[in-house]
Amino acid sequence: MCLGADDEAKVTLEPPEPITYESLKTWHQAGGLQKYIWPKEHRADLNDDDSDEVFLGVSGFGRGMDYALFAKTKSGWRLLSDEIVGSHHDFEVLPAKHHSWPDFKALAPSGRGGLIEFIYTWDGKHYIQKSCREITEKALLVH
Repeated sequence: MCLGADDEAKVTLEPPEPITYESLKTWHQAGGLQKYIWPKEHRADLNDDDSDEVFLGVSGFGRGMDYALFAKTKSGWRLLSDEIVGSHHDFEVLPAKHHSWPDFKALAPSGRGGLIEFIYTWDGKHYIQKSCREITEKALLVH
């Protein structure tokens, strides 16, 4: 998407309020988060129902992006969580499940040649961060 000088002035740096699937998609199409290299959207079938849940970018930073997570329901899109850290790496579904929803892993560059691994878990109402650890460059080279 190419933006002219007049268009750039119209693009707000702040995400829309309230955060909804539709408002974020519209914001992205209007140029929201344009200056970040990270994917504005990721998809993964978290609950094994043959329908992808969608991670939409809310804010960016030097080594990644915060995403809001949505699931498609009969009545529309449901917000499952906000502030899921991610980057250009895909989200990985893990075997552990809580209340029928699996844990998942997100990766972001550490800035020191390694990765930061975030594990998210379902608390019965939404996804929360379960753990966070750094995987050093040395550890990555061993594998």
